[in-house]
Amino acid sequence: MIYDFARRKISLIDLDNYSQGPFVNEMGRLVGSTRFMAPEEFERGAMIDDTTTVFVLGRVLSVFLGDGTLERSAFRGTDAIHELMLHACTEDREARSQSVHDFALAWRAAIEGFSA
Repeated sequence: MIYDFARRKISLIDLDNYSQGPFVNEMGRLVGSTRFMAPEEFERGAMIDDTTTVFVLGRVLSVFLGDGTLERSAFRGTDAIHELMLHACTEDREARSQSVHDFALAWRAAIEGFSA
């Protein structure tokens, strides 16, 4: 993650697997930290795309707002954010948000009205 303080913008860049768009996993297990990797990152022939990124964002939430597990008792966010994380971290690709844009909309809805 790269944070631009002047623009208040976070960019996510995967330097190990950078691609300008979706690609097919030709390696089998891709490189990276397993705690952030989607199931398709272990499967040769699987599509790596926005749905994969949604899984990774869910895992980032599990680490930043919890202890890296999906357990509610370890999660410091609201119930709505916890549900968003669970939805993002499902192994069923079809059940996840299909784009980062959709995930961002769900995130905004989950944090609406929340103040720290």
